[in-house]
Amino acid sequence: MSIYIIFLSYRPLERSSEDIDIIFTRLKEVKAFEKFHPNLLQQICLCGYYENLEKGITLFRQGDIGTNWYAVLTGSLDVKVSDTSNHQYCDMELCRTQGLSVYPFNSDSQDAVTICTLGIGTAFGESILDNTPRHATIVTRENSELLRIEQKDFKALWEVRQKKKKRCLINFNIVKEKT
Repeated sequence: MSIYIIFLSYRPLERSSEDIDIIFTRLKEVKAFEKFHPNLLQQICLCGYYENLEKGITLFRQGDIGTNWYAVLTGSLDVKVSDTSNHQYCDMELCRTQGLSVYPFNSDSQDAVTICTLGIGTAFGESILDNTPRHATIVTRENSELLRIEQKDFKALWEVRQKKKKRCLINFNIVKEKT
């Protein structure tokens, strides 16, 4: 087991600054975080949790209200929908924009259908920002390791990010007006 996983297994308040540095060094190599500002990634290291799931585990079901955001560290997870008429475009488009495998599905089937697979470096669960129901069921395709961020922490990180973006835009407009 990698040392950063041990530190991610600690409760956030139990992590030392050295633990955070080790987690940070590893996470900045993960595709889901490669474009994150170092300050944001540092905050993720402070509030993220490690999860190790066996093959066939249902992480959440379509229609559930989300409580966590996830990033795939290792393994893969299937995205399944049961009401394809309502979710076909949304979920397949999400998968395509993230460069994921998209599977054709039989519209006559009443059972859940796998529409794509989330692999290493993908992130999912943004519906926790507005408490909307999950659009799909997520099931581990193989043993998988995830980074999990609880809703309250994810919302706090999102709000800080949005405020910084707004300040940058305001500053840009001020500079633009002066020139």
